[in-house]
Amino acid sequence: MSGIAELFRELDPLRPLGADEDALYVDWQRKLDPGVVDVRSRLTRGFLQNASPERPVTRLLTGHRGVGKTTELNRVAKELEEDDGRKRVFVSILFAEQWLDIEDVAPEDLVLQIVRQLVADLRGEGMVLGEQRLGGFFTSLRERASALRLEAAELGVDPLRFSFALKDFPTGRGEFRKLLSAQLPTVFDLVNRELLPEARRHLSTRGYDDVVLAVDDLDKIPQKVLTDSGLTNHENLFLDNAGTLRAISASLLLTVPIELAYSPVRGRLKDDYGASIVTVPLVPTRSREGERILEGEQALVEVIGRRVGQALGETSGDPSSIAERIFADPELLLRLVRLSGGHVRGLLVMATELLEWAGDLPIGQETVTRYVCSAARELVRGLRPSDKEILREVRRTGEMVDSARFFDLLRNRYVYAYEAGTEDDWYGLNPLLEETAL
Repeated sequence: MSGIAELFRELDPLRPLGADEDALYVDWQRKLDPGVVDVRSRLTRGFLQNASPERPVTRLLTGHRGVGKTTELNRVAKELEEDDGRKRVFVSILFAEQWLDIEDVAPEDLVLQIVRQLVADLRGEGMVLGEQRLGGFFTSLRERASALRLEAAELGVDPLRFSFALKDFPTGRGEFRKLLSAQLPTVFDLVNRELLPEARRHLSTRGYDDVVLAVDDLDKIPQKVLTDSGLTNHENLFLDNAGTLRAISASLLLTVPIELAYSPVRGRLKDDYGASIVTVPLVPTRSREGERILEGEQALVEVIGRRVGQALGETSGDPSSIAERIFADPELLLRLVRLSGGHVRGLLVMATELLEWAGDLPIGQETVTRYVCSAARELVRGLRPSDKEILREVRRTGEMVDSARFFDLLRNRYVYAYEAGTEDDWYGLNPLLEETAL
């Protein structure tokens, strides 16, 4: 079987699906439970039914990294913008990692980039901005920032060109933030009193009823302890500065780290934003009692099959049958699915790594066995002895463990958080750990 290069491209674990890639998208939540209110429906209904220019709403999106948040966000934006005779919403999406140092994000950085992205997207929609005051503000900010010797920065007169990535200027970052922080009240006044009213008037001529600002990639911010009292950068950004992030008078969709959303501050997070926290769940492949969930397994087989079919130019066949063809035995694919724990990116990582191990198709049992042993050993390499105690407790109880380290293990996918429908949610180990003497 040929097409290895095409398989690598289509199985790329780091590529989220675009909103129009229906041939590759598996709507597994609706397939597994047709009555469930899936993530996309919850978010679109929240903005279409509850939000208005006079009463913006916020929604927080979380889930394990690589579980499909960007893919769902892209499809939410498409549905909100569709002209199908109902309320229509213009969506401005900031992919924060492209503009900010994700290791060091401050609220003033984020606000500046949200405004910059909004201006860029409005111009893309044909809006000629009447931005005399806004342009004047950015001219003044440019002049002040020039004194910080950021010579390499693209400091244009307008918000669209005032778009340098702070990650490229770590030495001047602190001074620039002090400068920008002092100017935030002016930014909010200009955006709320001039830019957004003008934008809404323009967008109404294009059939839009409202504006949503979406920020992706914030879930990737690594957690750090900032003070002796244990304050983390997550709490500082999302909680202590919630008012700053909500100060623009438009509806807001933010991704947030799972270790924050599932921590004891979850209630405060919801209160401070007046927001629902929506989780993009893992695909359920087993129950809390360890029983296989065949529908979940088949959904993940279909994920692989659709991408394999795209790579081989066979998009009209049964995805499950197509997926099985790259393995010498269909059970080998099911073994990978179970070892993924329902994590889509994890499954795609294993599939692409196996292609490297095998070198040719179909992939045989000996290759899979050797690969799984290697991947499991690699996973446990970074664990401390105390981590193993936490993991054993999670395996025994299916519950959260009262330890700050638990949330590190959750973030790094040693522990998986599962939603169980009407039953209690639960935690389980990454199935690859079960291949080791934990």
